[in-house]
Amino acid sequence: MKETKARREKHLTRPRLQALVAVTEAGSFAAAARRLGISHTSVAQQIHELEQEQSVHLFDRIGGKLCPTPLCDELYDIGQRIISAELDAERLLSRCDIHGRRFLRVGLGNAMPGMALIAQVIQDVPSLSVSVVTGSHQRIMQAVASREIDVAILPDVPRDPRFRIAPLVSQDIVAIVHPDHPLSRRANLGLGELAEQKLIYRTRGSSTQRLVDRAMRAAGFDPIPVLTADTRDGVAEAVALGVGIGFMWRLGTSRTDMFRCLAVAELAQASQEVVFALGDERNVVIDLFFGTAERFVVHRSGQVLASGRASNAARVAPADGRPGAGTSKNVAA
Repeated sequence: MKETKARREKHLTRPRLQALVAVTEAGSFAAAARRLGISHTSVAQQIHELEQEQSVHLFDRIGGKLCPTPLCDELYDIGQRIISAELDAERLLSRCDIHGRRFLRVGLGNAMPGMALIAQVIQDVPSLSVSVVTGSHQRIMQAVASREIDVAILPDVPRDPRFRIAPLVSQDIVAIVHPDHPLSRRANLGLGELAEQKLIYRTRGSSTQRLVDRAMRAAGFDPIPVLTADTRDGVAEAVALGVGIGFMWRLGTSRTDMFRCLAVAELAQASQEVVFALGDERNVVIDLFFGTAERFVVHRSGQVLASGRASNAARVAPADGRPGAGTSKNVAA
């Protein structure tokens, strides 16, 4: 009995299941080897040994491609579930250190109001360590989908059945100009006026730039930017240096001393900024983050929008009225 059990355990090793899954998906030993980061010979050996020891046939070669047999298809489904469960366990364990301290990975497209929410979560859970990834709308969406980060805050997130979504605040896009710019004293601007100015754009993948481009096309304008920056901070610094006029979400930063924010009539429609995560990413820390986001909205969203100033978002308090935390040194930029 012990010998039979030992043989079965040998047959169903994780490397063999990984090889079977990879070959089924890739269609060849070579492609599977590249995916797994091991040699072609090692992948082929795992499959051949499994076939020989179990007296089964797993793949047929058809037109130069390895195609799974019906039995292999069933094993593939089982292997995928086992590997997925192991990855889930590894992700769960990776969020705690040996002392039980919890970790959370957060993605931000804009520093604010996300940092205000993170500061509040850290104040509520002092033992929590948060790492923050910033990037374009496209980059953060991809990071959530690939589970590089646990939860993210972005505006204009498309409805997707994979995601768990909670609203945070609504905000519009504004033009940002240097305080000494001739247009800086204006309360609002139109795209026609802006199209004649030196403009600073974001690179492709930015939600801000996507909406600006859409509005410009709808208004019949196609200005060529004097500078294109790959980050929001790059746009802000260029505006602060007097290079030109940029665009930003109204609550996107608390550093409004460097420029003035002016409303743009054609960009006045507000977009919802949301907290979102993959629907199957459920744990105490992520649930707490969503819970804090809900209190954030109920308690102060009206005041934040009424003032139009990002600095108010940094003073957000939970529903019980306790003062919110500022940006914490525990947050890694």
